Amino acid sequence: MEPLVHDPFASKGIEYLICLAFLGSLPGYWRHLNRPAPLGAETAEEPVLSGWFHLPARASFHAGHAWAAPAGPGRFRVGLDDFAQKLLGSPALVMLPAVGSHLSRGEQGFALNVGGRQFDLPAPLAGRVVARNEAALRDPALLSDPYGAGWLLEVRPSRWSSGLSSLMQGRSAREWLGRAEEALRLRMSPDVGAVLQDGGVPVAGIARALDEEGWEKLARELLARG
Repeated sequence: MEPLVHDPFASKGIEYLICLAFLGSLPGYWRHLNRPAPLGAETAEEPVLSGWFHLPARASFHAGHAWAAPAGPGRFRVGLDDFAQKLLGSPALVMLPAVGSHLSRGEQGFALNVGGRQFDLPAPLAGRVVARNEAALRDPALLSDPYGAGWLLEVRPSRWSSGLSSLMQGRSAREWLGRAEEALRLRMSPDVGAVLQDGGVPVAGIARALDEEGWEKLARELLARG
């Protein structure tokens, strides 16, 4: 019987292979840990974080009352914010750009037809449209859940000029929305009680409830204030 001979080079080779396999798995594991959480319907259940209006912590906001939030690797979901939704109410028609279109930050991203008037809202970030919410196109009433079922577009941001870093989030978003709410409150007094639901939040379509004749001008003014 031949004696067993230990080959140190063979065992070292196995160790090197194990190390290489471990190191090779790290990037995938790191991406798994840091993948953005999609903004799903559960966000609609988040509490009111800023006075009258919902302000999901994971969304970032453009002053033109549009939001963006991670929706998967390299994708962001986009829609109108709760302020715009409550100000305008349920639209009769939603107009979205085609998949593949390029959006420029601050330029028109989507449009709503409310009471026969068209309201253009800005794209919160620059990038290419990779998906549309076809359900919202068929049923504009879904926009009453603006951060959940009422999302509008998914956008793959431009690599170098998306504008994501300039969007408002956290404290700055709360302060901005607080100023928008204060401007609305000033226009509501002294009939504030007539346009609040049970629980003290505005009715949907508050612009028309405040001023039946001049609601379009009022809505455009408040949306433009940012």
